[in-house]
Amino acid sequence: MPLDQKALRILLDTYWSASRWKSAPSTDPGDFGYARQAGYMFDPIELTHDELVERLLSVRRRISLNEAADAFVASLSTRRLDLRSALGSFAFATHFPQHQLAEQTSTRVPSGRLHCRICGVYGSSGPKREDLNVLSFERHKWGGVRHLDPLYASFDLIQFETMDRPSPTPEDYSVLTKIIEVAQTLSPKARANDLEKSLSKSVHSNASERRVLIQILAYCGILQPSGRAGFFQTFVSAKDQNSDQPPDHKNDWRYPAIWWRGADGVNREALIRCFPAVADMI
Repeated sequence: MPLDQKALRILLDTYWSASRWKSAPSTDPGDFGYARQAGYMFDPIELTHDELVERLLSVRRRISLNEAADAFVASLSTRRLDLRSALGSFAFATHFPQHQLAEQTSTRVPSGRLHCRICGVYGSSGPKREDLNVLSFERHKWGGVRHLDPLYASFDLIQFETMDRPSPTPEDYSVLTKIIEVAQTLSPKARANDLEKSLSKSVHSNASERRVLIQILAYCGILQPSGRAGFFQTFVSAKDQNSDQPPDHKNDWRYPAIWWRGADGVNREALIRCFPAVADMI
């Protein structure tokens, strides 16, 4: 599916205005029909927890790491953030476990629903109505936000399957090389916020886009905090992510980037796995 600028503008204008979220998102019916036909906006779907798990496991089997990694690299000079997103979702899905919603692995919340401690999804005996349009907006606006949410990850990868995906260029590889070099040379006590600011001259982006880029590299284990794993190494449950938080409440990064420090640098083994051409250049 080629990029449709009109449909993309309809999607973005639904949720965003003057650099902020709209308090009451809405779309003209005719515009919605156009954007839906173009594959940017969607009718709501209904899924149970168990159907969502199967949905993610199914699409994971149809995509390769090379495809997702190449798309990530190709996004760096083009600023095609929808291309960038899939690698984060693929990393999360790599060791995502087959499981069902059950009392033994969930916590019952006051509403009566079960909160799955494995994947973090809230569920009940019946299907839940899901809005995919806000997920599509986040995917195109920032390269995704909810990569550790099975609904977003499955949606992201399903959309990725239908995309026209350009091959990375030498310029793309040059940008990624600069990103890796910056991450390797920060002071030992530097944090993800410091890395984000340091990358402002290395990749054409805003701060929100750079945050997502760093999060994805952390999901892949390339920015791997000491003593903690990326999702290509093992699946980290929602319960373990939520319980493994630093005492610094101003640190609003997600696991595992929330723990990354300059002393951790770059995990070369993970870099070789995802981006062997860049590893050869450094």
